[in-house]
Amino acid sequence: MKTSQVIIKTFKFIFFTVLLALIALIVVLSLSFKDLKSVANKALNGKNYLETSIVYAGEKNWTNALEENTKAQEEIDSSLQLIDKLKNKLIFSKIAFLQNQIIDLEYLLKTASLISHSLDQALPLAKSLDEIYMLSSEHSFSSLPVSKKAEFFQIIYESEPEISGLRANIELAKINLSRIRKIGILYPVYREISDLKEKLETVSNLLVKTAPLTRLLPALAGYPSPSDFLIIMHNNDELRPSGGFIGVFGLLKSENGEIQHLKTYDSYHLDMPAVGNWEMEPPAPIKKYMKVQNWYLRDANWSPNWPTSAQKIQEIYYGESKAINQPAPNFSGVIGVTPQFVSDLLSLVGPIEINNEVYTPENLQPLLQYSVEVAYIDQDISQWDRKQVINDLLEELKNRLMKMSVTRLPDFLAILEDNILTKDLQMYFNNSVWQSLVEELGASGEIKKTDSDYLLVVDANLAAFKSDSVMKKDIEYRVSFENNSANASLDLSYMHDGGFDWRTTRYRSYTRVYAPKGSTLNAINATGRINLESNSINSYEDINLDKTVFGFFFSLEPGTKGGINLKYNLPINVLSSFKNNTYSLNVQKQAGRRTNSFKAIINDNTYQRNLDRDFIIIP
Repeated sequence: MKTSQVIIKTFKFIFFTVLLALIALIVVLSLSFKDLKSVANKALNGKNYLETSIVYAGEKNWTNALEENTKAQEEIDSSLQLIDKLKNKLIFSKIAFLQNQIIDLEYLLKTASLISHSLDQALPLAKSLDEIYMLSSEHSFSSLPVSKKAEFFQIIYESEPEISGLRANIELAKINLSRIRKIGILYPVYREISDLKEKLETVSNLLVKTAPLTRLLPALAGYPSPSDFLIIMHNNDELRPSGGFIGVFGLLKSENGEIQHLKTYDSYHLDMPAVGNWEMEPPAPIKKYMKVQNWYLRDANWSPNWPTSAQKIQEIYYGESKAINQPAPNFSGVIGVTPQFVSDLLSLVGPIEINNEVYTPENLQPLLQYSVEVAYIDQDISQWDRKQVINDLLEELKNRLMKMSVTRLPDFLAILEDNILTKDLQMYFNNSVWQSLVEELGASGEIKKTDSDYLLVVDANLAAFKSDSVMKKDIEYRVSFENNSANASLDLSYMHDGGFDWRTTRYRSYTRVYAPKGSTLNAINATGRINLESNSINSYEDINLDKTVFGFFFSLEPGTKGGINLKYNLPINVLSSFKNNTYSLNVQKQAGRRTNSFKAIINDNTYQRNLDRDFIIIP
């Protein structure tokens, strides 16, 4: 037989073999196609039911929402059962490509199932809260009966398992979607899958932020037992380490969602009667530059670490109260706020008029300062009572917030979230469980511990009036790794745009720079018109905060500008992190500090950020 005939016969054999194989494959696929079509139909039905359930939920038709969601679960679960059968069929178990398509489809269906089960947890909770809220005559929390307020917070208090379950389901759904391959049977709907990923990420982030707040709300509202809080009003126009000068403090008592007592007091009303009856050695800079022999409440927030300051604030408050025979509540915690937080709340409820003055988000801080420092004289108000305007303002603000429609709740939560990030709202609880929730929420105002590079600049306005209101501050941080060393250069720039008047004077600050523990100071120099007090420069280890601290005192005249440069070596662990490609720079914001610009230059690479919150730079 000729070679050509052999080749022809061989090709014919191959052709018919392949043809038979294709026919067999088509037959098998056609039989399986019915099952695939059934899966698709049930999945589509489940999707439609799920979407209808969400629409009903938006309309607060809870009964129909739950019914539609139940139908969705039934269809989706049925689809998953069919998927299991398909996976066991020979063609899908032997051909990897087809098996992968079935697995991708299974991931998508499992995601839908998790979303449906999440709704199953969330809808009854939303229904219960909505039913209570609808009992209020004005659709506001303040008009609810006391018993219903307690019931409202009881539901929230007992909802932790549901909220935890929601978070777990969403995280699993995200994992399932991440496993789906881009090229495959689901390619036509991959854009929709990507959109779903983004939405789940948004929901996940929302739950991360709101879950601890939801668990804290009962404690703040005084459920199941009454709560007492010491409110610290930080005036950051007179900047202090944890936010600002404590010219005013407040006492808040809540029980079952009712604010039983909320009143502010002039800090001097506690401090002045304690003179001669109270003794505590103040920090050396306060003693030297403020010329005081005792440590009083107004200066108690000397640590930039809010938990440390909150504990000291309570210690001094209790000590002074005992010294003057004044009863003191057993505080649940301490809450620190700056005027920015109050301004943001004003933006929510609208301007408030007190004593013929209209307070707005834009003028709150300067107008309030003028009222209590100057205008009270013309208004024939005694110096002792000059800060009563703050009580009047907060009383009206409280009433408006309590009467606010539930539709404004997302706006209120957004204000809380933003002020926590910017440290205009800081919390400390004496209860360790609640404090762990505060930390999870990011509202603890604590100095972070890190094995890599770190920077925190802390100014303390000492006897410079409200001059921080006119200061422009810039930070530039350079770090270079060379000759087997890590070298840091920090430039702090200050410009004084004020003058000499009732509000501003020469700027006087005891400033501390917090660097990684083990850093060593090489040099510190002043530039421009800065007057740096050379005998104030010191360097020490803060063991509790795990940092090295460089401290110094300087002053700056109105209408001038200048800077301070620090050069120091970073410790070996920072150098090692750079060599191991794990270097990062953890930058923290001092609460209340307004920084005009921040720039980091790391081995000639420039990074610019707004220092209105903490952040990490990873080169």
